[in-house]
Amino acid sequence: MTNMELAGKVIQELVRTGVREFILCAGARNSPLVNILDENKNLKVYSFFEERSAAFFGLGRIASTRRPVAIITTSGTAVAELIPAAVEGTYSSLPLIMVTADRPKHFRGTGAPQTIEQVGIFSYYNEVALDLDAENSHLSFKSLSWKKPIHVNVCFEEPLLDGPIPKIEIPTVSERTKLPGQLPLGTLKEMEDFLNTHQPLVMVGILPEKAHNTVLEFLKQYKAPTYCEGISSLRGHPDLKDFEIRSGEQMIHRVFKEGICDSVLRIGGVPTTRFWRDLEDKYKNIPVFSVSFNHYTGLSRPVEHCNSLDLLSQVEFTHPHRENVKLNIEDLALAEKVRALLMKYPKSEQGLIFGLSYKMKGGSVYLGNSLPIREWDSCSAHESMPVRVAANRGANGIDGQISTFLGWAHPETENWCLVGDLTAMYDLSSLWATSQLDARKLRVVVINNGGGQIFSRMFNKDIFINKHQISFESWAKMWNWDYQKWTEIPDTTQFTDRQVLEIVPDWDQTQSFWKEYEALWKE
Repeated sequence: MTNMELAGKVIQELVRTGVREFILCAGARNSPLVNILDENKNLKVYSFFEERSAAFFGLGRIASTRRPVAIITTSGTAVAELIPAAVEGTYSSLPLIMVTADRPKHFRGTGAPQTIEQVGIFSYYNEVALDLDAENSHLSFKSLSWKKPIHVNVCFEEPLLDGPIPKIEIPTVSERTKLPGQLPLGTLKEMEDFLNTHQPLVMVGILPEKAHNTVLEFLKQYKAPTYCEGISSLRGHPDLKDFEIRSGEQMIHRVFKEGICDSVLRIGGVPTTRFWRDLEDKYKNIPVFSVSFNHYTGLSRPVEHCNSLDLLSQVEFTHPHRENVKLNIEDLALAEKVRALLMKYPKSEQGLIFGLSYKMKGGSVYLGNSLPIREWDSCSAHESMPVRVAANRGANGIDGQISTFLGWAHPETENWCLVGDLTAMYDLSSLWATSQLDARKLRVVVINNGGGQIFSRMFNKDIFINKHQISFESWAKMWNWDYQKWTEIPDTTQFTDRQVLEIVPDWDQTQSFWKEYEALWKE
């Protein structure tokens, strides 16, 4: 089998299994694959010069299209650049297919130029690693769960381009069918028993878009006190106003202190709240039932868990959670006090998020790392719901965030990305993809507070913060994006298609807000 035949077989099998988009990082060793993608114009190809950002862009495309996406790299350290996205894809259940070109197998272990041990490099962070060459070209994606990345390593001999370029046929119907699978009857009964014998607080984390209605209908029927994170896309939904906690995460602690709830029902991804981490120690005796889209419970201690959100549409409970009017009244009163503080300190970091959330109403909002996520949850206006919210929260890292946002951006909405300054610096090459996107209304908001201020309240040591005095204006100009700098949110704004908005909080107002905010919970 020639290199071109082997490369054609790989691309054809990827297409047959449902791949419709390819992320390409071209080089010499993967030139057989590059030439096939270039000549077959019926395939959608995004070109990148840098593999790490490209892989995170691929995760964004998977989250947006709900199809597997293939990234194709050359050999050597280019392969290692995919590891961060493979880690995120594993914990977020995003099946990135990593196709890596390689030198012939007999070069392994010799230290020959551009030769590293590529097979096995992803360790735990792929479902399967396939090692192909002309003598072993069998390739099949059947019987996979499609909940982890997949590694396809393809070895090419010299000369690399050794034959005609094959034509790739796109089947009218993909052979890959995503089967939800039957729910174990035991798991269904366990959840019904849990709901009928406990008074849980419901915590809703990140959700696949297709699960929004299923989860919403369950919440409306069960009526338990519910804390929806912003990344669930359900925060502030009008149908939840009578039982959604809207004053902030601190109310969760009060709910358990006052004995209103005795357990936790987690729905969706692992929550980002501090309370969730407290379930390991401070609240280690609180029972937890977890319903998610993968097998990760998010806790080191044993908890009951189901890895299918479809369970929520099948479960039956003998009675809904008892309504707690007192809790609702107390929560709304505190929420109004928090809102008053946000309006009192409009130039604080929290006040800027509050004002900015009104600009984002009806758009697609990507929350880029821990601090923006937490500030969005505590400070954004509930009545200004985006239509879509997303984040990379599988491994909670700060790399590749803007690249993932660009992959996830939607052509029919305004697309907003909210990131911290260090997160933006981690992904400076991300805007390369802009000219290849169908999405046009793109806004990258960088909260420039002079470093990693999430650590300032945790450790009170400057060494954790990485202080700087960098502006992002030159970065925007480098990629031909428009730029604005805000120290307060203007009443009216003329937006262009591609804009970097650098918001600079007032330090004194931020500290004053925190001081008065914390005092609210001591009243």
